[in-house]
Amino acid sequence: MNRTFFTVLIFLLVTGGGLRAQKPDNSSFDVSRYNVEWDSTGRDATASMPVGNGDLGANVYVVKNGDLFLLLGKTNAFDWNGNVLKTGRVRIRLNPSQLQGIKNQFRQDVTFKQTLNLAEGCIDIVFFYRLASRPVKIKIWVDANRPVYHIDVQSLWDMDIKVVPEFWERKDGSFDRFETMDNQLVWYNTNGERSSFPDDLKYYEIEDMLNKHPDPYRWRTFGCAMQAEGLKPENGMFRGYGKSFSIEIASLTRQVENTDDWIKETCNILADRYDRKLAFQKHCEWWESFWNTSWITASDNTLPPEEREKPAKPVEPGKRGEKDGGYIVAQSYNVARFIMACQGRGEYQTQFNGGIFTVPFPNYRAKDGSLYGEDERDWANRFTFQNQRLLYWPMLAAGDFEMMRPFFNYYFSILDLRKRITQQWFEHEGAYYREIIQLTGAEIDYAPHSENKAPKTKKGEPLPPGWYHNYHFNSGLEIAVMALELYRHSQNEAFFRDTVVPFSREVIHFFDRHYERDGQGKLLLYPSQVLETWWDATNPTPDVAGLHYLIDGLLREKNIPQSDRKEWEKLRKQLPDIPLATENGKQYILPAAKFAQQVNSENGELYAVFPYSLYGVGHGTENVVAKTIEKSLFKNRYRCWRQDEIMFAYAGMSEEAKNGLIQRWTTYSKHMRLPMFGSEQPDYVPDLDHNGSGSVALQRMVVQEVGDKIYVLPAWPKEWDGSFKLRLRNNTVIQGAVKNGKVENLNITPENRRKDMVVLMK
Repeated sequence: MNRTFFTVLIFLLVTGGGLRAQKPDNSSFDVSRYNVEWDSTGRDATASMPVGNGDLGANVYVVKNGDLFLLLGKTNAFDWNGNVLKTGRVRIRLNPSQLQGIKNQFRQDVTFKQTLNLAEGCIDIVFFYRLASRPVKIKIWVDANRPVYHIDVQSLWDMDIKVVPEFWERKDGSFDRFETMDNQLVWYNTNGERSSFPDDLKYYEIEDMLNKHPDPYRWRTFGCAMQAEGLKPENGMFRGYGKSFSIEIASLTRQVENTDDWIKETCNILADRYDRKLAFQKHCEWWESFWNTSWITASDNTLPPEEREKPAKPVEPGKRGEKDGGYIVAQSYNVARFIMACQGRGEYQTQFNGGIFTVPFPNYRAKDGSLYGEDERDWANRFTFQNQRLLYWPMLAAGDFEMMRPFFNYYFSILDLRKRITQQWFEHEGAYYREIIQLTGAEIDYAPHSENKAPKTKKGEPLPPGWYHNYHFNSGLEIAVMALELYRHSQNEAFFRDTVVPFSREVIHFFDRHYERDGQGKLLLYPSQVLETWWDATNPTPDVAGLHYLIDGLLREKNIPQSDRKEWEKLRKQLPDIPLATENGKQYILPAAKFAQQVNSENGELYAVFPYSLYGVGHGTENVVAKTIEKSLFKNRYRCWRQDEIMFAYAGMSEEAKNGLIQRWTTYSKHMRLPMFGSEQPDYVPDLDHNGSGSVALQRMVVQEVGDKIYVLPAWPKEWDGSFKLRLRNNTVIQGAVKNGKVENLNITPENRRKDMVVLMK
């Protein structure tokens, strides 16, 4: 880039028209150090950056001919069978008028910069055309407070512009409907009367629920309305000429029989004129508050200053080139938090296998041999809990409580359906949640010998042909534990009363009623399995640990109904112990009391460490965790839903946790440009649980809680300098820094929690 470019660019950014925000007044944490910057265009949507407002978002990318694309998504744009579809794509073509006579010359003689601007929650793009010596600036943001995309174009010279909505045949074979309404272009897709809900209820023989529970898919309509200041609609696009353009795209999802109602409501969002500069200011204030809520920074203090926190080109496709491993980890952590904030405030939870940021994947083929399109993803419409949970565990320490609401809303909204299914199928009270639960209350298992119902197996009967989820009932326990932890952090009494207690009640009812007792009167969990890995198990550790952790946690609360307390105290006495073994005088945890037929590759024994924190540094049993890690079958795996680094943190093994996180976030998809989108194997890309697992590990390296005690820096490596601000139980905030292995400026709010701190790094 030449000096003229920077001179003009700085003038434009500081004094020129267009939206800009004041830098947040926060001397402790400047998130801009983790911005992602690209100085070249890409090939296609795989070279995209994400931007969003919590419910709607876009993959933003610029291709080699200079065309700018927004591939649009929304968290609740479900088709009739629960697939999350895109809401459209918009192509923006800028044609500098001063260069029109020089065929394609400006395309070949342009300096380009695209920045993921974390502080403002936007993407900034600058084209600098050398032949004209003038830049064009584009800012793309999705209003944090309104369902509207904004594309603001500012130029110091006249430009022709075309804004074209693009469509394709949908995954379900449908097409978007397109209309021109006055000065707006409108497109939408509707499920009409199509829905899998009636068939799902019929399958479970609970058709009477059709009129008692809302159909989540029928009449669901989603799409966009677009208008453009300074441009006119013409032949299905907007066209115009000038120096300044403002494009707005509203997006809604509604369940309406008359699509005219959807059109009217969506168009009215854009018709409602408002102060856009004030809207952008409020938007930036939301992001400032978000970044001030929590953070973690890290940098390798063994490197020379000039090599620390220095972005670098990939050393090869899918392999980061930075020398500073701490910087890689911290940038990945904070950008991962941004990606979830872009899609974490919708109606329902974010789907683990890409959320709303999936893209057409070149040369990636579906099972039928067809290339993946805009609406495709691996695992399709499955909200697989083993993955889903990892998107939301980090939100506790991050303080992103608002973004956990859609997660609990998803599972709690179908509690009445799960209760009825449990009663109809097993003829007892409670509610079971297996691995893959849809919004219809139904389960999905894609298997040659499997039905979607859990098998009925009476005492003494042989087990039916196996499948990954036959007796995998742990999901309900972990959802309840996560809800309890959110209450412990937020102290929201209404959430505890209306969600935590009733949900936990039905999950505990299921285990209490479903299993018999052994000769000693203890609960006997058989037939059962250890997650998806051991298919023939007795008293599997994840389930036993989950019951211990949940019931003990609930009984510590004063505000639970006496009837529940009485029942839970009784069951607590009947719970089996965590299965343990000893080798050379050292204890370790077993996957189950008895286990056979290993199929998958999860270390279920370590569920007693996370998510059910019964062992670790704070319990004085870090040696048990370390020995269990040593004895585990599946080691040193640092991608996707694997949890190795989390376990290292609970064992106080700082070096192993550090190296695992560096490996996790150094390697990513060879096909995707943004490292924080992770890898496409074993699941799809963007791999959001990949980031979630790494984020939990980094947080546990900083702080762990056991009871009322707060263990500070239990697994932080001495070669990392850094700072942190995290949220703890009882509305507690902890903030501090580490430099050259020493703790600095350690503060806690409220101050009376200082007595509960145990600093493990001296």
